[in-house]
Amino acid sequence: MSSPSPSVLRRLHRLDRSLSGFHNQLSNVLYGEEYHQCVPNLQADELAWLVDYLDKVRHRATLSRPPAYAGVGSR
Repeated sequence: MSSPSPSVLRRLHRLDRSLSGFHNQLSNVLYGEEYHQCVPNLQADELAWLVDYLDKVRHRATLSRPPAYAGVGSR
């Protein structure tokens, strides 16, 4: 799959998975405002790229939920 076109997805593509701070960088992108604005507008190929990317990096990063989301979905 070719690299993505929206700038936030290009930022993800450029992250160095071998760095010890990778999961922090990934979290910063995924919890950023630009990412949240971009995702609803992704085209099919961009969305496929994102899902594939996240599937590949999921073992490298354990994302904790930010405090604002701590109560969402819990009863």
